[in-house]
Amino acid sequence: MSDITTLTDFLEKTGANLRVFDMGRRVSLVSANTFSRFEQCEIPYPQPYMYHARLGVLFWYPQAPEQHFIWFLQFPLDEQGFIIQAARDDFLKRLLETIGQNAKDLSEEENQQAQNLMKDNPLAFTPDQERIAIFNAKAKLALGQPASRFHDQAEEYFTGQREMDNWEDIGLQGIADFTVRLEKQDNGAELTQHIADFPDIPFSALCRCLENEAIDHKLAAAICERAEKLIADPEADRLTLAAAIRGVGHSQAKGLRDGLIRSVLESSHSEDIEILTVIAARAWESLESPALLKPYLEKLAICSAGDQAFVKIVRDLIFVPGLRTLIIAQFRDPDRSEALSNAIGLLMGQDS
Repeated sequence: MSDITTLTDFLEKTGANLRVFDMGRRVSLVSANTFSRFEQCEIPYPQPYMYHARLGVLFWYPQAPEQHFIWFLQFPLDEQGFIIQAARDDFLKRLLETIGQNAKDLSEEENQQAQNLMKDNPLAFTPDQERIAIFNAKAKLALGQPASRFHDQAEEYFTGQREMDNWEDIGLQGIADFTVRLEKQDNGAELTQHIADFPDIPFSALCRCLENEAIDHKLAAAICERAEKLIADPEADRLTLAAAIRGVGHSQAKGLRDGLIRSVLESSHSEDIEILTVIAARAWESLESPALLKPYLEKLAICSAGDQAFVKIVRDLIFVPGLRTLIIAQFRDPDRSEALSNAIGLLMGQDS
């Protein structure tokens, strides 16, 4: 395979500018150094999701910055979270066979061939609509392009320039653009001021986009305050509560996020599979605290979705660097409940 052994090698030799985004647990930029080291099997993937590294690869060429290419790839991971090299090598082989061994100064036709490689590629995947919207918003920002035409409507609504019930013409792409540019356009204070007033549907859509942003303490506090009211109400809409947890999942205010997770695990909503799934998928860093991981696993063992939900979620979490050791320690805790012991037994039995 000549001297090209990684995707980074290939793109560097073509002279491309590269941005890589995680498309799994949240849409976030993966540094060039982290991606390169991951490809070279020097480090496990930092944010694995369902046993894969799900990536959005954006690249373009200085001579034609208006033309960019996007590949959505999911690389399978081994039990330690490292890339399975055979899958990567097969992808590179297909790529080099498509455009030739001399990956340099690609013509427009060769670039299109490389793009078309995704159509029948076993590593290619299609993210959901929310992920696509966020990726598009972040890609435009990375390319120095203006936000989509839907941005202004979202900005007007979420900064209080519209009536609270006048939201039905606001699209997901507009909300994604608004949240991605929240700090850049200094809209955080106005958004925070109105968090308590948004109807459930736009509030939930907003939070599902905010989960990808490191929001500040004040905005996180406003979301948590609304969430605590939902937690206190046994009849509260679980999807709205789950969205609120997502909204603070990547917040800078880790103490507020952890406090919210603690509250929900002590509430009547603690065995709801929607809530438990969101914690694992979007606020998993809170589980790095043994004081939260222990009650989380206990609730998961008796949750409304049954034993298979425990197996699926824990298998996923074990792939996350930093959580595997902590989870195994909880498995060995002699004070664990009988329900957790039984769930662990089922997990081990299926893995043997």
